[in-house]
Amino acid sequence: MLSASCHNDQPIMSRIPVVKVYDKYLYQDDIEALVPEGTTPQDSALKVRSYVDVWVRKQLMVKKAELYLTDEQKDVERQLEDYRASLLIYKYKDKYLLENFDTTVTPREVEEYYKQHFDDFKLQRNAVKAFYVRIPLESNEIQHLKMLLDFRSEKDSLKLLDFCRDNSLAYDNFGCDWLSFYDAAESLPETVDQNDDRIKSKRIITQNDNQYMYMLKIRDYLPSGSLEPFEMAKHRVENVVLTSKISKRLKQLEDELYENAVNNGTLEYYNVDNNKE
Repeated sequence: MLSASCHNDQPIMSRIPVVKVYDKYLYQDDIEALVPEGTTPQDSALKVRSYVDVWVRKQLMVKKAELYLTDEQKDVERQLEDYRASLLIYKYKDKYLLENFDTTVTPREVEEYYKQHFDDFKLQRNAVKAFYVRIPLESNEIQHLKMLLDFRSEKDSLKLLDFCRDNSLAYDNFGCDWLSFYDAAESLPETVDQNDDRIKSKRIITQNDNQYMYMLKIRDYLPSGSLEPFEMAKHRVENVVLTSKISKRLKQLEDELYENAVNNGTLEYYNVDNNKE
């Protein structure tokens, strides 16, 4: 904590002042601790200059505020007390949850919440299941690859994966999961509109550059506005369920504190109504 807020018109004789703003001084010993041992002279000077500049500007703004604001506006004690209370409560809750709360969210809880809140999980963008692959333009296997991309069975999908590996092709099956079309199309060199007919008809989207042909085979498709598939929504549902459980536990904690205070006499309400019958 720096002691650079002296309100004397004259600096403290036992200390070496660096800069003065109105009646406040910044001293040499205030900034010495800012520079770690081993710092080069150039870096040290830069760090000191930067700190001094920030300090000066801050003092100028504070002084301007003191001159401009009314006494009532400058009375920040209540705000400081509210901030202190909020900070203490936040730290206590954080420590309490760390020591007393199980953050586990079970698969059953996630599935139940998802099923009970279908209206909250509507797709904002088209979703797809897709397979992406990149192949050199000079390859003689392009047509064969296109045939493999149109696989109909698990056995055929394994043939496609083997082909990609054997030919050292860059590919991604996205874990066979649903994802937004834009996420699936990120590796294509050109942007594709999500309303492209090739998406709805589950065809292969092909693009070329000077070296490669890029293929994105749409395996399945859901339009925006559809129910978001569970695997897409799962992580968000987990967070919602966990947040809800935390809120309930903290509300329970507050209720327990309130009941204990009432029962042990540390909480008392006084009748402030002076009207008598």
